[in-house]
Amino acid sequence: MERTGVNGVHVPFRGAAQTIPAMLSGDVQFALDNLASYVPVIQEGRMRALAVTSAERWPTLPDVPTMKEAGLDDFVVASWTNFAVPAATPRPIVDRLSTEIRRVTSDPALRQRAQGMGAKLLGSTPEEALAYVRSELPKWQEMVRISGARMD
Repeated sequence: MERTGVNGVHVPFRGAAQTIPAMLSGDVQFALDNLASYVPVIQEGRMRALAVTSAERWPTLPDVPTMKEAGLDDFVVASWTNFAVPAATPRPIVDRLSTEIRRVTSDPALRQRAQGMGAKLLGSTPEEALAYVRSELPKWQEMVRISGARMD
């Protein structure tokens, strides 16, 4: 809202199971949330997607523009999951886990299934994962600064 000048009030929900009914009833006018839960409601025509926050258009919603295409540059936000192990884990174990995760996430049938649920499977090396985490830090530090959030 800070970047766009949109006047809104943050309404915290525990997830899409609460957000979707609130939107469908008109109690909430818009939401920024994980795509997976919304795809069926959007495809049924009960809700309209204005933009996706991924860098590219989402394959199951090809007519929905990215935030950049909708007019907001530098707004790429993706939720992601990372596998982590204790720092003292021997490197051969880390390498084996990484190899197996990349093998599984490259399976075309599994990738297609995940995509249908609003997810994209990626596999990387431990170093690539760490680089991604580090690249995300400045963006989220700025969001915390803008929001005024404080730890109590």
